Amino acid sequence: MSTVTQFNFEPLSDIMVTQRRDFALADKDLCDPQNAVALVDGEYTVINDSYKLVRATNIAAVGNAATQHSYPLFAERGRTDIRAMADKKMPIIFMGDFEADTRIFNAAVVVGSGAAITFAGQPLKVATITIGSRNYSGLVGHGGAADASPIVGRVTRLPAVNGGKLRYVKASHI
Repeated sequence: MSTVTQFNFEPLSDIMVTQRRDFALADKDLCDPQNAVALVDGEYTVINDSYKLVRATNIAAVGNAATQHSYPLFAERGRTDIRAMADKKMPIIFMGDFEADTRIFNAAVVVGSGAAITFAGQPLKVATITIGSRNYSGLVGHGGAADASPIVGRVTRLPAVNGGKLRYVKASHI
């Protein structure tokens, strides 16, 4: 299984074709690196009804699945430029296609009618996962037609052949 480090989300494709947007955090403490549950790059977020950024899932319990389209956070934990802003905005990849390596996943966990991550091309969804002793809002295997959770991407390279990182693609048609 992967471990959380300073760089957990590494785009491989040209990100110039993506639209990155900064959104204010609903909970400003989530950008404080001293906070035990601070957001990390590669963790998945959603935009709430107040047009603010929140985690895609409730991380209180493993297995909570995201119920709406989610966006990956594109900022390393503790960045001072984010912490210096009064409204504590964080960047997400909002629109566009990309391929990336991530450490914020759990290939073995099965959430709802999902499946373990086992093959290239497999669809992915977002759920609460555990890495080490902490919960995150990250990627797990989607269960196909029987799974009502939104698909956020597809596996392009398994962690076993990619240095422990999951490689996936997010395409506009997903």
